[in-house]
Amino acid sequence: MTLELDRWCTEGRTADFWWRDDDAAAPTPALDRLRGLSAGTPIALAVIPAGATPELAAELRDWPEAAVLQHGLSHTNHETAPAKKAELGAARPVPRVVGDLRTGWDLLAPFDPLPVLVPPWNRISPDLIGRLPGLGYTGLSTFTPRAQSHPAPGLCQINTHVDIMDWHGGGGFAGTDAVIAATVRHLAARRNGAADPLEPTGLLTHHLVHDADCDHFLAAYAAAISRHPAACWRNARDIFGSQS
Repeated sequence: MTLELDRWCTEGRTADFWWRDDDAAAPTPALDRLRGLSAGTPIALAVIPAGATPELAAELRDWPEAAVLQHGLSHTNHETAPAKKAELGAARPVPRVVGDLRTGWDLLAPFDPLPVLVPPWNRISPDLIGRLPGLGYTGLSTFTPRAQSHPAPGLCQINTHVDIMDWHGGGGFAGTDAVIAATVRHLAARRNGAADPLEPTGLLTHHLVHDADCDHFLAAYAAAISRHPAACWRNARDIFGSQS
C-alpha cells in the first residue's frame, strides 16, 4: 500500500479514504474497542434504526468523529432463496419499502443522522433508488466501485471497496495480504482512471464480529493512512456534502 501511495505522491495527488462500520444498535464492548482503535479517525456508523437504543444515541453525542447513517430499518431479509439476502430488494412492493424507510428515519431522529442510506447487505432494488431523493435522502452507500456518482438526481453515491471480513470463507478476518491487496487495487484503479478518481476509497468493517486480528490490523491500517503524506481520512459529512 505504501508503494501505491508513493505513486500518488509522485503525481502530486492525495488519496482520500473513508471508513464505514455497519450494524451498530447499542453500546457494546465491541463498539468500545472500535472507538478506541479508531481514535481521531473519522468514522461513519450505519445504525439499524429498529434496534437503536437511547444509550447508543447518548454515547455517539460524545464521539465527535462518528457520523450516523441509516442502515435500512431492521436488517431483515425479505428475499426468498436462491435470491441473495436483502431488506430493500424487489421482493416487496416499493410503497411498503418506502414506508419502512420513513419509519427508520423517524426512529433515528435522536441520532442526528446524515440523510444517507446504507442498504443492509449492500443491496437495493433499482426501482427504489429513484424514490430516495423524494424521501429526503441525498446519499447512498453500498459496496464495490460506483458506476455513476449520481444514480438519481440529487442523490450522491459513495461506496465502500475494502471489506476486512472473509464472508465467503467463514466470516473471519480476511487477512492482511487480502485487505491490502483490495486497497491497492482500488487506489490503482482510481489513479489510472479505471475507477472514478473522485470516489474516496472506502473501508468497510462490522465491529460486532471482529476478533483480535481484525482490531490489530485496523489500528495499524488507520495509522498508516494517517501518516502518509499522500493519504488522508475524510468524514462522511464532508464527502457526501462535497459531491452532492
